[in-house]
Amino acid sequence: MFARNNSSKNPESFPADWIEAFSRLLNSTYKSDCTKNKRYFDVFGQIHPEELLVVISYLSELDESITPVTLFLSCDKDQMDTEEKVKKTQKNFIDLAGLFFDEVLSKGEEAIDFEPTWQEVKHNNETYFYKLTRENIALSLKANELLGDDFSNE
Repeated sequence: MFARNNSSKNPESFPADWIEAFSRLLNSTYKSDCTKNKRYFDVFGQIHPEELLVVISYLSELDESITPVTLFLSCDKDQMDTEEKVKKTQKNFIDLAGLFFDEVLSKGEEAIDFEPTWQEVKHNNETYFYKLTRENIALSLKANELLGDDFSNE
């Protein structure tokens, strides 16, 4: 449902330890902004047959209906086929998230152009894909859970 490529209805979960570490890194790096804005970062990931997907949401601590800022990052599966490539991609995803959220937090959400369709971005001689939305991924996941495995968003 979230993937750039409409390939698999049953993706694998991203390793929980990396997701948790990435969430901690974002929340500690942007601690003053999080405290001031009463928000926090939540990270979600999926491994699809043709791609890797990481979703980072900047969510309200007070009310889940407050519109978040959500960054989707994707790469092709071949960018993950060796341990060296995995480490490079993980580092680049962390870098890209930092670049995007530095801009969001410095300019303010109202000054950001949200792009709900996939865009290409080059970083460290690699091609990645992103989209920046207002989707509350936590609520989308809850809805998907309620709708069940047979639900298709195609």
